[in-house]
Amino acid sequence: MKAFAPGILLFVLAAQFAAAAEEGSFDKSLSVSGPVDLDVKTDSGGITVRQGSSGSVSIHAILRADHGWFGSGDVEARIRELERHPPVEQNGNQVRVGYVKDSGLLRNISMRLEIDTPAGTQLRAHADSGGIRVDGIQGPVDCKTDSGGIEINDISATVHAAADSGGIRVRNIKGSLFAHVDSGGIEANGIAGSIDAQTDSGSVRLVQTTAAPVNAKADSGGVTVTLARGSGYDISADTESGRISTPEMTVRGGFSSHHVEGKVAGGGPLVKIQVESGSVRID
Repeated sequence: MKAFAPGILLFVLAAQFAAAAEEGSFDKSLSVSGPVDLDVKTDSGGITVRQGSSGSVSIHAILRADHGWFGSGDVEARIRELERHPPVEQNGNQVRVGYVKDSGLLRNISMRLEIDTPAGTQLRAHADSGGIRVDGIQGPVDCKTDSGGIEINDISATVHAAADSGGIRVRNIKGSLFAHVDSGGIEANGIAGSIDAQTDSGSVRLVQTTAAPVNAKADSGGVTVTLARGSGYDISADTESGRISTPEMTVRGGFSSHHVEGKVAGGGPLVKIQVESGSVRID
């Protein structure tokens, strides 16, 4: 076993102590009855919301200094303050998490929030830096992250997801989907409502289970749409640089390798796809 010189050993121990001191957590359990209105925010750290037991909202927060072992001398004191006074508010079935009265309290501190909530919950979640994941609640769900990906699964109502940087993945939504991302791809599978999906940079892949309007746009990256089986649609697809592939359809108006308009199975909701650079595939 390699031995450390006394000075190095003291440095290592001090660093470990400093790192441990600049970590913390808090837990909070709230009793609720009926549908829950949940509003969650973090500046840095990410958010996870999942279906838990009925009648209770359980919150677990992980606090860490963002700057490493050494930095602002009051970080530990502010972590201890957050532990003593968690930023959790309740007004009946309305719950707010992560809203601090003094914004400086979270300076150089990441706060990761993990929340279990009843199935009958509608959610608003915002992370300045960090990903968001939501599983198994009724909704509607409205999520936004400035930097980080979004993953949303098994929601019984409308989903609204927006990311400045990071991809969006959505699965099994029994309502409409609005998904916009500046930089990153969009993947949506099992959508039973209308879809509005747009990305500036990245590909778009959509699978719809019930016929409804689809609007998909990608500035750089292809678009693939799988239509609801046995359903009719109107199709309008454009790409400036790329090819278009569609199912058997009745063509309306002009037809070219970069522009297609027509009807599938007699027509129905409009599927409109616009791509600047990339291919379009409709199945």
